[in-house]
Amino acid sequence: MATQRQQHTLIIGASGAIGKALIAHLTAVHGEQSVIACLHRSPLPDELAAVCIQEPGVSVLDESSLERVLTKHARTIGTVWMLAAPLSVDTARDPSLAHDTTVGGMERLLRCMLRAGLKKVCFSDSIGSFGAASPRTDATARWLTQHPSQDPGSDYGLQKRQCRELMAQYSAGHGFYTRFAVIPGVLHSSAEWGGGTTEYALEAIAAAVRGTEFSCPVPADVSLPMCWISDLVAGLVALQDSPRETLQEPEGGYAISGFSFNAETLFAKLRAMFPDFAVEETLDPDAAAFARLWPDAISGDAARRDLGFSAEVGLEQAVEMTVQAHRDRRQQHSSL
Repeated sequence: MATQRQQHTLIIGASGAIGKALIAHLTAVHGEQSVIACLHRSPLPDELAAVCIQEPGVSVLDESSLERVLTKHARTIGTVWMLAAPLSVDTARDPSLAHDTTVGGMERLLRCMLRAGLKKVCFSDSIGSFGAASPRTDATARWLTQHPSQDPGSDYGLQKRQCRELMAQYSAGHGFYTRFAVIPGVLHSSAEWGGGTTEYALEAIAAAVRGTEFSCPVPADVSLPMCWISDLVAGLVALQDSPRETLQEPEGGYAISGFSFNAETLFAKLRAMFPDFAVEETLDPDAAAFARLWPDAISGDAARRDLGFSAEVGLEQAVEMTVQAHRDRRQQHSSL
C-alpha cells in the first residue's frame, strides 16, 4: 500500500514574530519537519531551527529565490503562507519599498506557485484594511470583501487590498485556493518587534519593566483590537487546516479576534504592577491617524462557527506573561 506523502507548510516571512510562533505551533500539531521556513536575513532560534526545514536566502523581492524554493519542494508543499510585509508605520515611512515587498512580493509568489503547480495560499491581512467607513465594532472580513472600494485611508491598507485582489484573480483564473486572516494587534513576550501602530502596547510594557517614562504615540482613549500570539497562531492554523467545505466566508476570509482595549486601560494595569510608571503623550502622526481609522473591535463569530476557534488569553494574562518575560531576560542579563 502506498504511503501518503507528507504535506509541508511553506512560510514566507518565517523569521518574524508571527512566523516564528506559527512554526512552533505547526510543528507541535503536524510534527517536526512539517514546516519549510523561508528566511531572508534573520536566522531562527536554535529550538525552532531544529524542528523545521530551513531555506535561507529567500526574498520576496527576488523572484528567482522564490522559484528555487517552490520548485525544490513542490511535490510535498500543501499550503503556502505569505507573511512577508512591513507593518503600518514602517509602510507609511517608505510606501514604495513596502509596495514592492507586499504587493510585488505577492505577485512574484503567485506566479511562482502557478509555475510550480501549487494552488493553496494563505495570507496575513490586517485591521489596517479597514477605513473610516468601516464598522467601529464587530468588523468582519466579509465586510472587506463586500466593500472592495472602501478607502482604508493608508498605503498599508491599500496594499493589503491589492494582495486580496491578486489572490481573487488567481482563484478565478487559475483555480487557486485562497484564504486570508484579518489580524489584529499582536501581544507577545518576545524581545523584539516591528514598527506598527498597535506595537505601542509592547513598547509600554517594556518601558514599565525598565522603569523608564513611556512616550505614547497613539491617543490614549482609542480602543484597538488585539490578540495574544498563541491564540493568533492557533487561529491561523485552524484557518489553514479547516476543510474547504466548512468555510462559508467569501474568499476564505476570517477575522482572528482576541480582545480590545485602549492605552488608558493598559496604563492602569501597568501602574498596578509598577506604581511609578510614567507616561507622556507624544502622538506620532501616522500611528495616531491609523488608531483613529481602525475599528475598536473585530468579530470572532465567523471563526467560531467555521474554524472552531476562540481566543483563550485575555488582556490581563497577556500583560502578566509579557512583563514576566521581560523580567526574566533582565535577570538573566544581569547575572552574566
